Amino acid sequence: MAGSKSIPFLILFSISFAFSQIRVVTNSTPQAIVVIADNPSATAKFAAQELVDHIALATGITLRVIPESNQQEDPFSRLYIGETKAAAKQGIDAKRLPRETFIMRSVGNDLFILGNESDADPLDPRNPDVGTLFGVYEFLENFVNVRWLWPGKLGTFVPRASTIEIPAVKQLEQPALFFRHMRNHGHVMDENSLDARLGFSPSVAQQYHEALDFLYRRHRMGGLDAMPATGHNKIDWRKYGQTHPEWFVLTSEGRRGNPKPGREDPQVSLCVTNEELQDFIIDQWDGKSTLVVGPEDSPGRCLCEKCRAWDAPQPETPPWFATLMYTDEDTDVFYGQTSDRYARFWKVIQEKAAKINPDVLVSVSYLYENEFTAPVADIRLGKNFFGEFVQWRDPHLRYFPMPDAAFEWIKEQWLGWKRTGIRMAYRPNYLHDGYVLPHFETRQSGEFFKFAYEQGMEGTDFDMNTGQWAVQGLRLYMHLRLHSDPELEIETIRQEYFQAFGPAAKSVEKYFDYWEKYAIENTLNFIQNMEVRRYAKYPLEVHEAFPPEVFVPATALLERALKEAQSSPLSEFAERVKFLQIGLQHALLTIELAAIHDGQKEVPQNRLNDAKGALRNLVQFRKDHEHLFFSDLYHVTSYWEGRCWDMDYFDGL
Repeated sequence: MAGSKSIPFLILFSISFAFSQIRVVTNSTPQAIVVIADNPSATAKFAAQELVDHIALATGITLRVIPESNQQEDPFSRLYIGETKAAAKQGIDAKRLPRETFIMRSVGNDLFILGNESDADPLDPRNPDVGTLFGVYEFLENFVNVRWLWPGKLGTFVPRASTIEIPAVKQLEQPALFFRHMRNHGHVMDENSLDARLGFSPSVAQQYHEALDFLYRRHRMGGLDAMPATGHNKIDWRKYGQTHPEWFVLTSEGRRGNPKPGREDPQVSLCVTNEELQDFIIDQWDGKSTLVVGPEDSPGRCLCEKCRAWDAPQPETPPWFATLMYTDEDTDVFYGQTSDRYARFWKVIQEKAAKINPDVLVSVSYLYENEFTAPVADIRLGKNFFGEFVQWRDPHLRYFPMPDAAFEWIKEQWLGWKRTGIRMAYRPNYLHDGYVLPHFETRQSGEFFKFAYEQGMEGTDFDMNTGQWAVQGLRLYMHLRLHSDPELEIETIRQEYFQAFGPAAKSVEKYFDYWEKYAIENTLNFIQNMEVRRYAKYPLEVHEAFPPEVFVPATALLERALKEAQSSPLSEFAERVKFLQIGLQHALLTIELAAIHDGQKEVPQNRLNDAKGALRNLVQFRKDHEHLFFSDLYHVTSYWEGRCWDMDYFDGL
């Protein structure tokens, strides 16, 4: 893969080979067999099955899978999958390879695909022994042109081919990013729960979860065993606030404790210049593991003179698109950015910890809230520090699309943190946005991903994939592809997606362009007219952001696309267009119900019957189409609607 990390060859290949083609299928006739070890690992068996299944989808030919000792003298090419005696005879030793690494090497008319492997679950994102499987997926993408668009059978696009022939190849590669993660909700559900009644049936939720595991692995997501630990401040105000109030934030009111009156949050900002506190943090550490000193999960930092003295000079006027990075929206208190203060604090902690363990990794966890902007002073942290870059707080910076000035500004912050030498990962929240609506973009978020990769990003932890495949599928597919190959051009990825609609490709492209243009043109309107935490309020306000009339041109585009797709003898193209239509219909049904709520959790009494009817139609639509996985309905009901709607009127429907 173009985005894979090139690594030094660990094996000296002693045999020469001619540059010939490996024939897999020729004119719909099998020309190869798949060979695995007599006692193959779970990874090798799984990888071989994935290879055979996808080649069958492309050609209609199911290749034979044969244990190595059962081979016969025949003219077939061999596709050796996993560790075999034949690979060892060629000097290919997968046991010496780094984690998640594979070799793909042709020798004469045969092909070897192998890497680290084991009997652990191949779909477990913490299992690093998947080199063989990743090699097979590389083969399928590059030589069979397989594309995995969304979970499930319909989301797998395999171009038909009567012939598959492979040129000579010699690759040794590992993923471009050490860890690649997109969070999603679990799908273990009680059949009597509100979530199960409004959205996924428990059995379909489980099927979706399994299909999502396949999709993630096929895009080489994983590597979580290599992701450093992260977390928020764990020093509990309720436990230590009475005995050590001086360890905690001094508020604008001159007291120690939570800066927001009435909130008894155990996680209260710290007075990081307090030396007794610093020593306590070291004393609580086990001396061996990563030392996690993440900031609090809320804005507002200590206002004592000593902490203020560690800060850099604050701007007289913060950028117009970043005011909430400096001022709390609830209290209007100007805390400023405290990146310099916390960078000094983290360095002090590392120096104290290094006396116990010189190799300690200090996880500062999240570069966000009051520590999002890069330090002003020339502070050197180095590779013993790890942090995840989180664009957050101000809505101009939280979501894509964003104003151009904000886009350039967040890149400056990334570069500023990079100059400290800290190891960096990317942990954005913008995929929360959009509810079940076609609210998305591809250019800015894709370009920032590529920028971060080029500027030292070693991994990701996206929060989260909301699974709205039928309305935001293009953006989700783009993110999956960039995780497996961050050097791909955004337009290349977009065209891959559109090609899966066959004769309707151009109309589908125009359809997604229509919605992307709508999102860009309304960027500031969405920010100004919806609450700061809009991803949590969308079901109450979506009818204002997406009035029904904006769906008319989009509906017409999909109707045209369906007619074009139906001109193909392959029904899959029309079925994919219908998949998009289902997403659009679902969005309209939620808008109808949101308009009745009209921004309020409780439905007005005079609209109660209307609400019941709208909800009944919405739920029935979901039950009729849930098996297509057009939407992660568990996320929709538990994360969005469960927070926003008073659903008492659902009883008895």
